[in-house]
Amino acid sequence: MTEAARRASDADEPVPGTADPAADRALGDVDPEALAEDAVAVVARWLTESHSAETPAERRSADRMRGIIADPEGIGFTMRFVDRVARHRHDRLAADQLVRLVTDRDLPGFLGRFDCLMLQVGARLAPVLPRLVMPLARRRLRQLVGHMVVDAAPGPVHDHLARRRGEGYSMNVNLLGEAVLGEGEAARRFERTLALIEDSAVDYVSVKVSAIASQLNMWAFDHTLERVKDRLRILYQRAAVAPTDTGRTTFVNLDMEEHRDVEITIRAFMELLDEPDLRDMDAGIVLQAYLPEAFGALQRITAWAGARSDSGGGEVKVRLVKGANLAMEKVDAAIHGWVQAPYDTKAEVDANYKRCVDWALRPVHTRAVRIGLASHNLFDVAWAHLLAEARGVADRVEFEMLQGMAPSQARTVRADADGLLLYTPIVGRDDFDVAVSYLFRRLEENSSKENFLHHLFTLRPGTADFEEQAGCFRVAVADRWNVADLPRREAEMPPSGGGTFRNQPDDDPTLPATRRRLAVLAARPFEPVSTPVMTTVDGIDAEVATARAAQVDWAARPAVERRDVLRRVADELVARHDDLLTAMVHEAAKTVAEADPEISEAVDFARWYA
Repeated sequence: MTEAARRASDADEPVPGTADPAADRALGDVDPEALAEDAVAVVARWLTESHSAETPAERRSADRMRGIIADPEGIGFTMRFVDRVARHRHDRLAADQLVRLVTDRDLPGFLGRFDCLMLQVGARLAPVLPRLVMPLARRRLRQLVGHMVVDAAPGPVHDHLARRRGEGYSMNVNLLGEAVLGEGEAARRFERTLALIEDSAVDYVSVKVSAIASQLNMWAFDHTLERVKDRLRILYQRAAVAPTDTGRTTFVNLDMEEHRDVEITIRAFMELLDEPDLRDMDAGIVLQAYLPEAFGALQRITAWAGARSDSGGGEVKVRLVKGANLAMEKVDAAIHGWVQAPYDTKAEVDANYKRCVDWALRPVHTRAVRIGLASHNLFDVAWAHLLAEARGVADRVEFEMLQGMAPSQARTVRADADGLLLYTPIVGRDDFDVAVSYLFRRLEENSSKENFLHHLFTLRPGTADFEEQAGCFRVAVADRWNVADLPRREAEMPPSGGGTFRNQPDDDPTLPATRRRLAVLAARPFEPVSTPVMTTVDGIDAEVATARAAQVDWAARPAVERRDVLRRVADELVARHDDLLTAMVHEAAKTVAEADPEISEAVDFARWYA
């Protein structure tokens, strides 16, 4: 039994499949694994219906996406064009990049004849007429991705929202942008988010704390938490009274991307909504299933939301996603010598997602928590839909998909689920480069063969591809209570070097144990070391002579002995980490964030030369 199973079995009901199989029978004879077979049949029907209902424009868009995925050069070419050409601020330099991109390699096969011709002509004219050609190139790119990203100007946004509502969709509007670097940019994004909240045409807004508060510093967790709460409090207060065309106030959902931001987002969310003037407010938060701790966070939020509801508070929505920031998390872990925060395998992510869905879709849990199931994996959607209906909680689930991604499938799901929420990214014309990271992640998801989105545009019932995806789905359902659920950096040690050099891991300020240790260090009295000052030439000569003798002695020692000494030095630095950290803070006026990696670097030098 996993830790998750133990926690849940100690709560208000046993965990089906791990603690007491009778728990499922008590929920109307529901067998989630048997429903998996029904879900496969539903997906086959959905695919058939959606394919037959696809419009010519949707088919062309799907063909283009399929071409990007199938062509080995497609994803690379698209990313280079977006990154080097479309987002460049200077037309002349962007023109140089366009010429190099077009002339250095063959154009990928997914481009149609028209776009290939325009690129070739543009590459010839761009060096001469950069101010004419480059705006046209950017405009064409916006046309190609316009079905996924909406122009943030009020007119286009209002037209888009009205059109989609007329088609029966709800919309979650997200002002695109990654973590901001400066407070000026954070303030601008904060004001633009406020404007969205106060726009009567918008009734649902997603926002990340990293987009409205700059320089989130986990080494100063409590201070950073208060800064985040100060910003979010204003957003919540405005949203609580902002009227909308749909007759309800604006709903705010907290998104997150980096593992770093998980705990601070959850804390800000819960602490703010417990404040007296926000206690009646409905609000939402996202959880990413590619993090093992997502299930524990779901249980924690559900228990809190139940207590809040029992005392007369509003309800909470938890939006379940799988996570789309894996590449960055891998890089961040490698830089710091940490264990990667997300699971290592897609199979584990899928199983954890099913575990969260299975646990959440129960009357005892949905009484205070609505679930937003965000996924384009039709097997997951069908299974959750059947499970919610069988347990009588279908009205507590809202299915969500990305704006512009497989619209015919979205229509089919909307019809069966009696509604669908479209996650709708918006971006200003002058800030189109802000959308680059978003588009990169979507393209990266599509190009990964193990991801369902890779098969989204080609999947057909009865094919080997369909059976393979159905098989992966069945395995994930069967394994949902068997995957690890503790934070990986708490449960696993960083891999050893295996006899080769490996960097010393930095401290991880996202871990509660690290923050507790730092709090103890901060309260510890510091006694500076008193070092005698040499004031005579003879004394200095004696020190230099001692150092030279030590050099000669060191050089005369065998390499094996020198190696062992250096390794003991490294071990001593590790053992005295906290003493060194305290000294650097007090004597060199360094912050902990500056001092900690310098100690790791000193350890690295000793081990490297060893």
